[in-house]
Amino acid sequence: MSKRLVEHGKINASSFLEVTSELADFIMQEKYGDEYENFIFRDEAGSYNYTEEGQEIFNNYLGEVETHLNSAGIYHEGDDEWY
Repeated sequence: MSKRLVEHGKINASSFLEVTSELADFIMQEKYGDEYENFIFRDEAGSYNYTEEGQEIFNNYLGEVETHLNSAGIYHEGDDEWY
């Protein structure tokens, strides 16, 4: 049987990071549309990364996503603010 994603308001840390990151990136793409391309680049290995400005924007959206999930009672394992 697989481990549940959410147990008593806690989500395992790797799943929490994956979900919040995907949501933050989605919000960023929706907000900036075609301009989103100005905030990413491809490295030598072919991976996409954010520019310095793009990383700052992403981090702000990531914080907002985490705040909204926390206000709904969803935290990641190991989060000291979970009661």
